[in-house]
Amino acid sequence: MKALQIVSVMVLLLASAAPLRASEAKEAEKASPSGAFLVSEAVLELLEAKADDGTPVVTERERAYFDRLPDHAKKLTAAAVADDMISNPGHLRDILSLNLRTETYELFMQNNCVLCHSDSEYQDKVTLFSTDPVDKGSPTHMNLIEMVNDVHFRRGISCGGCHGGDQTEWMDHDFPDEWPPDHEERQRDRTWVPGFCARCHSDSEYMRDFNPSLRIDQLSKYKGSRHGVRLLEMKDSRAAECVSCHGNHGIQTASSPLSRVNPKNIPATCGACHADPQRMAGIVRANGQPMPTNQLEDYRNSVHGKALLERGDTGAATCNDCHGDHGAVPAGAASVSQICRNCHARNGALFDGSKHKQVFDSKGWPECGACHGNHAIAKTSDEMLSRKEGALCVTCHSKYARDNPECNATAAHFYETITSMVKAENEFEETAVSFEELGIDVDSIRDKLEMIGDVIKQSRSYVHSFDRSDFSKIAQPGLDAVEEVHSLVDEARGEFDRRRRGLLAAIAMIGLLALSLYLKLRSHEREQGK
Repeated sequence: MKALQIVSVMVLLLASAAPLRASEAKEAEKASPSGAFLVSEAVLELLEAKADDGTPVVTERERAYFDRLPDHAKKLTAAAVADDMISNPGHLRDILSLNLRTETYELFMQNNCVLCHSDSEYQDKVTLFSTDPVDKGSPTHMNLIEMVNDVHFRRGISCGGCHGGDQTEWMDHDFPDEWPPDHEERQRDRTWVPGFCARCHSDSEYMRDFNPSLRIDQLSKYKGSRHGVRLLEMKDSRAAECVSCHGNHGIQTASSPLSRVNPKNIPATCGACHADPQRMAGIVRANGQPMPTNQLEDYRNSVHGKALLERGDTGAATCNDCHGDHGAVPAGAASVSQICRNCHARNGALFDGSKHKQVFDSKGWPECGACHGNHAIAKTSDEMLSRKEGALCVTCHSKYARDNPECNATAAHFYETITSMVKAENEFEETAVSFEELGIDVDSIRDKLEMIGDVIKQSRSYVHSFDRSDFSKIAQPGLDAVEEVHSLVDEARGEFDRRRRGLLAAIAMIGLLALSLYLKLRSHEREQGK
């Protein structure tokens, strides 16, 4: 009897437990294809919500993204929904549509500031983080996509790092003391920005925990820059400060193509101010002349601009390569050549030993810039050395070296020597191609052509020595190579003529043999006919 009672109790327990296990399995299957984690009913309700037209608010793509998230990310989502930080299906859809990496998604789910300010039901247009600010009518800096990809956000330094408060708390707005209390005042007076950013970026101990590779002297450099002086001493808030160049919620490392300070984006970033006549109105150069606003257009059409913006050559000089970044200053006459030497070191060294160096120093000319210009630097041409009216050397010499005919004679020597090698190189290249088509070996000719090409490049550089003797030492091997190619071409033509004569002789012999055979056959036919 006792055994029967025990069995009866077990049956009742199993009977009551079976529906519970089935319900749990069904719920788990409904929540996640893997059945690994039981998602809360509140999250499921948002995931499965329908719009007024009956279509799912959360699309299949966004639901699939959620299903692929690890359990910890789903638990954080459930916690955000339970705390009413995600209150509607549209809000959840916007977050899932970002398709974030798991680690970034988890940072998002633990940030009450971003969660709250990305909910259109709680925020007005001014304070709403949106995936499309233009469509929502929000300020451009309230771009949610940029925010979650910001280098600070991804390193765990989010809203509270700049705005103050605790991002894990609810409605904690504790603005920093450095901020002007009034919003309009913060926008009008920007003198507080550099020091505010420097709270972290000038603190070596703090930066070591996040990015030890970043320099911590940016503020000291900025204070001595033209921008810093204008902002901090002259109190002109038009001057560029940290946010002007780096942005605010979408800051990226300089290596990122999305960064405003990536080499390819630097011209547009600087041009945002320097190509704006209204913003630059009233600003003058050191000589008192108005600051021009055509630098960006000039740069885009320059040899450097085309290399960077059209060919994608990030080694090409851009604004901060010449002017600096945090310590940006206008390049003075004395410093222009030093800046250019960062890339064109050989030309600078040659110029230092030239007579032109002395003249340029006495005139206060900016060396490289006097001949090549600055923002609108054009591709150099051998015609700059020619005797033609309007050519660079002739124009300068006619004004400053009228009593020294050797100046024009030297320039003409450079021009005639280089152009003669260029002409020979082009002609020999065509000849080599025609010989190759005829089956003539031209390896020796091509070796000499390669040498001539190298000498042409070196000779163009040695123009900066402005010395005929130094130039000739470099150019002479190329001129000798031209003569050697002439001989090689003559030999190749002689070889071709011999082959042609031999071929003609062979054809003649074959013709005579055929004629002899023909006559023999005709004679045989006549004998057979008799």
